[in-house]
Amino acid sequence: MRLPPLHRRRQQGSALVAVFWMIAVLGLVVYAGAKALEADTQYARQMRGRTYAKRLAQMGLEIGRHPALPEHDPLLHHVSPDGGSYQVRLVAEEARLNINQLLAADDKVLLPRLFASWGLKPEFAAALRDALKDWVDGDDKTSLNGAERRDYEKAGLQGMPFNRPFKEIEEMLMVRGMSQLNQIRPDWREWFTVYGDGRVDVNDARPELIALLGNVPVERVQPLLTLRAGRDGVLHSQDDVKLSSVPQVAQLLGVFQPLIVEQLTQWIQFSGPIRRIESTGQFGDIRRRLILITQNQQALWRGEIPLHGQDS
Repeated sequence: MRLPPLHRRRQQGSALVAVFWMIAVLGLVVYAGAKALEADTQYARQMRGRTYAKRLAQMGLEIGRHPALPEHDPLLHHVSPDGGSYQVRLVAEEARLNINQLLAADDKVLLPRLFASWGLKPEFAAALRDALKDWVDGDDKTSLNGAERRDYEKAGLQGMPFNRPFKEIEEMLMVRGMSQLNQIRPDWREWFTVYGDGRVDVNDARPELIALLGNVPVERVQPLLTLRAGRDGVLHSQDDVKLSSVPQVAQLLGVFQPLIVEQLTQWIQFSGPIRRIESTGQFGDIRRRLILITQNQQALWRGEIPLHGQDS
């Protein structure tokens, strides 16, 4: 039986809609497959970049281990033909605050001063300092704002605190309050060490730490930095000038109060014996940084520390 013209046109229109629908579905499938392939390609590229950047950092680390290599040697900087590179810094590990020494001495100056400079609220800063102190002391007596075993057990954490000095900086993350600090100041690791006698090597210390030690605005540190960098104005180059005395540092900072000068005498040094080798490998936008800490050519610690603000 022949269909009426109107019914036949309706049937043809429905078939055409079905064809368009199938084309749209196939298009979505192809698009989804392409995006998945693109994501896989990007992931593979990133993983290759991370692996290569780490290998470059390892190369730089091995070169930096040579005990006779000066900090301005051109071997510490390398760019490969494919665009990969490594940069190596040789500095004193004592250019940081020794957290164990500060807590053992019941420091009430530098840690509060540091936390205030980071913009921490006084209540949080006091609780964090006390929690750090409770972690390293040998008893179960809770400091005023601190945390001992029962406080960690309430949070579902067993066997804490360790009641001994920190063996490495990463252990500090287990202390109550440090996870919040890690969000506020993800670069906090750059300020602390667990090695040395507690005195800060001002020849390698960052400007903000020197300002903290002298209790001056960071702008007041500029004359010291200018002298330290030598005539070419580049730190860690051949003409660097080494600071050598407390009166010299006090004069450059413009501090003459007897109390501050006395504190500087206790807090600073000029030639820390512990060497920190920092090697940063880069490939494309990806950077990875490896650290090796040595004393008398013996490795004390080796590991990777993230570069904040960089792809890694």
